[in-house]
Amino acid sequence: MPEQSSPNPDELLPQLPVDQAVDAESEAEAYEDADPVRHFLWFQAAPAWLVSMVVHVLILLILGLVTIADPIKIVNVLSANYSGEEGPEVEEFTIEEMDPGDISELEEEVVEPVDVAEAMEMVEPTPMDPMEIATVDFEVTDFASEMAPTAMSLQTVSSLNVQPMSSRTADMKKKLLRDYGGNESSEAAVTEALKWLSRHQMPNGAWTFQHNVVCNGRCGNPGEPNRAKAFNAATALGVLPFMGAGQTHKAGEFREVVFRALRFLVQNGKPGTQGGLPVLDLSEGAGNLYSHGLAAIALCEAYAMTEDPELLAPAQAAINYIVYAQCRDGGWRYRPQQPDGGDTSVTGWQVMALKSGYMGHLIIPPRTIQGTLLFLDKVQSNNGALYGYAGPTTNMRPSTTAIGLLCRMYTGWDKKHPGIVAGVEGLAKVGVLKNDIYYDYYAAQVLRHYGGEKWDKFNVELRDWLVSTQSQDVGSKGSWHFPNSASHRGPKEGGRLASTAFATMILEVYYRHMPLYADAAAEDEFPL
Repeated sequence: MPEQSSPNPDELLPQLPVDQAVDAESEAEAYEDADPVRHFLWFQAAPAWLVSMVVHVLILLILGLVTIADPIKIVNVLSANYSGEEGPEVEEFTIEEMDPGDISELEEEVVEPVDVAEAMEMVEPTPMDPMEIATVDFEVTDFASEMAPTAMSLQTVSSLNVQPMSSRTADMKKKLLRDYGGNESSEAAVTEALKWLSRHQMPNGAWTFQHNVVCNGRCGNPGEPNRAKAFNAATALGVLPFMGAGQTHKAGEFREVVFRALRFLVQNGKPGTQGGLPVLDLSEGAGNLYSHGLAAIALCEAYAMTEDPELLAPAQAAINYIVYAQCRDGGWRYRPQQPDGGDTSVTGWQVMALKSGYMGHLIIPPRTIQGTLLFLDKVQSNNGALYGYAGPTTNMRPSTTAIGLLCRMYTGWDKKHPGIVAGVEGLAKVGVLKNDIYYDYYAAQVLRHYGGEKWDKFNVELRDWLVSTQSQDVGSKGSWHFPNSASHRGPKEGGRLASTAFATMILEVYYRHMPLYADAAAEDEFPL
């Protein structure tokens, strides 16, 4: 914009022709040489209207001189322009009245973008490059507008003040291990198990239930052949014990193991859109929605533990797929929205994934949790103390009852609820089942959250049994195999890998999650 100069006060006066200007100047000089008394007499003889006009003209001239004085410079806006390599040179400019048509030109000139990328280089790089994880193309910024409003999500002020998965930090692990019945032997068993799992991870970051092909048969007992391609389920079970012990893809002795596993899960998922929302489908033919639930837990726990922004989109998209896949009765089964409704076993894994997402402050529609409550009502009996597979049962079914009770704990039933009290009593009577590690996995969580003498007795038996049965043989050292396991309980389908994963997570139960019914429980139930 061209520079504007202050107007000259003399230019505001009327311009006279040259000859008239000369006469006027001579007359003015003569007037100035006259007697002062004469000036006064002339002033008295002048008409009143003329005197008034002269006075007003003088006042207007004075006001004009004041108004057109140099504008005050307001130096409160700065523009930065680079001047060579010595850094930005700051220059000031005066705020002036301007033509509206010149605003765009001024903005382009003054608001010159400054490259601040150099500041990012000062951050110390982490050993692993998190950018490699984000291979799925999601627009994270769209989530806020597309998902449920904040007031309708499972976020509370108290939960935002809690550090997710704080129970897995080194100091808290020691405290919880001591308070809830772990010991040096159980922790040593966990360490050996993680070593075995790390040796059986494939180069691409995945695990397989046919683990013997990775170790060239050094340890046997693989899973069923028809589960060989359930890579997402196997990888989730392989990596969850590491995160349960506090290992992440950013820190810990096994961070590279965790990193490769998470990268595989993200890359092996199928991105898409459902209901206008981005989803990441981690189900697979050999594992169906079991695979998705397990993999979603892994992604959500990893995000909750690290708050790595590169994991936000995949974790939220995995949650979105669970929301989409819910059956009309509120449960989940093998296929998304299966017409015949959900079953308690598949539902349990989806609820655990939603819980992990909630702890990472991901967005979960309340209607999804409300639907889960309807499903639990459908399969419960004895006032919520017993839970069946796809409907109510009059007999104790240990595994589905343990799953149902844990879901009830996470969705709001308190410790004194009659269903919880009676259900815990029933699980305590069943005790440890050495042919059903799947049941043991869920029962350990329920009884540990409940605490007390029932947990103490159950824990001592289960803990010592697992420590004593861990393999010490060359090749299989650190793993577990349960040859007498009941069918459809995990070990037969998933072999030694699944057995080792479940056993390790049981021995981490002391610190995997904060106790729900402690005085200062950090991981409260879903708010509805």
